[in-house]
Amino acid sequence: MTVLLFMHGWGFDASIWSGVVRHLGRFDCRMADRGYFGAPITVESDGPCVVVGHSLGAMHWLADLPEGCRGMVAVNGFDRFVEGDDFPGVPRRPLDRMIARLPQAPAQVVTDFRTRCGAEAVAGTPELAPLLAATAPLADYAATDGDFRDAAGGLPVLSLQGANDPLLPDTMRGAIFAKASVTRMTCENAGHLLPLEAPEWTANAIADFARAVA
Repeated sequence: MTVLLFMHGWGFDASIWSGVVRHLGRFDCRMADRGYFGAPITVESDGPCVVVGHSLGAMHWLADLPEGCRGMVAVNGFDRFVEGDDFPGVPRRPLDRMIARLPQAPAQVVTDFRTRCGAEAVAGTPELAPLLAATAPLADYAATDGDFRDAAGGLPVLSLQGANDPLLPDTMRGAIFAKASVTRMTCENAGHLLPLEAPEWTANAIADFARAVA
């Protein structure tokens, strides 16, 4: 059986996948947690697997794809984030401001980010150290543009996006994973939180993709 390895995005935790996993009962689902609000959890597979990443979680997988990876499902995910001469990404300045504020006001920065995404405020105190550690690649984006497009090259990728995403511009959603073997699907009545807004739709798409690349 193909294992599904899940990675959440920045400012969230593994619980974002709960509604999705409920619809994937026939799969071996393993959810990583980066420890933003508690103990971190790592996951791995000793055989064939499909990685599933929400938002920045897709980039985390691209930075270190596990052996046996048959493909990736990028849920509101991307292989590059900031704008550049040849890429219509997110403006650099708001990202720089967020990173600069994080050490002084981590709870407020996380709450502001989650609110922009359409999520509830954090229940509990964010852990500053892992949040800062996660911004290391974000900080590198300022120098390297956080460009993982080559890492995605040739990889089977299912890109699941929300038509009303408040974070990722429409032009960006159409440009990501251009070097991958990509299939694109858009949920018309959702934004940047597909695992919460459309869990069954997301799960069905993941299941169909996992069977296709198995």
